[in-house]
Amino acid sequence: MTDIFVAAGYGTVGVARRGAVAIIRLQRPDRLNAYTPEMGQDLVGAFRAAVRDDAVAAIVVTGAGRAFCAGADRDCFTAPPGPSGLRIGEEAFVRGFASEMRDCPKLTIAAFNGAAAGIGVSMSLTLDIRLAAAGALLKLNFAEHGIMPGFGATSLLPHLVGLGQAKRLLLCEPAIHAEDALRIGLIDEVCEPEGLLERACALGDAVAKLPSGVASGIKDALNRGSESGFGTALAHEAGSNLRKGARP
Repeated sequence: MTDIFVAAGYGTVGVARRGAVAIIRLQRPDRLNAYTPEMGQDLVGAFRAAVRDDAVAAIVVTGAGRAFCAGADRDCFTAPPGPSGLRIGEEAFVRGFASEMRDCPKLTIAAFNGAAAGIGVSMSLTLDIRLAAAGALLKLNFAEHGIMPGFGATSLLPHLVGLGQAKRLLLCEPAIHAEDALRIGLIDEVCEPEGLLERACALGDAVAKLPSGVASGIKDALNRGSESGFGTALAHEAGSNLRKGARP
């Protein structure tokens, strides 16, 4: 199926719908989808619009062309501010949107169609599932640029891969191919490039078939449990009104 991505008022991202799945695509392929404050603002707008749409059950984030996101556009650190008037780091996407993405009631999926670096990787850590095209290279190259990882990566990354692997990636060997990322838990599935988006949408379609409120309720319980420990998870599960009386 060929998806038609429309700007929908956004200059750096395109939005398409495939059934109950909203696909948000980073669209600066000539710059390997390098992140700018304008892209951050567009991502916030597109993401919030998808969350508000009752017909959307899942949100997929991917990139146009041969990369997912090459990290922050280096020109943003030296050139005058772009159309938004914001310098990198001043936009809502960086200043607090990570929590909103993490707590999104809908299933969220990163589909790494190609290389990703810096914020291109860290933003994906707030999403529920990460898929990658075979051979895609991920690079958590914050230290070599002398900057602290953002988007809660210092918490989310160790949770996914373990503390030792997180330190190795952030301090010693920042580059990792999709196949090795799968082995340590940074990626959940590796797909052939031509089937990547189909697979992401299939996961979204599965969620769309669930009874209303079930996916968001279970996702919230999983997030709470992973952050607060076993005892709190038991209490939250017991107090949930999600399909009370249903058999497991």
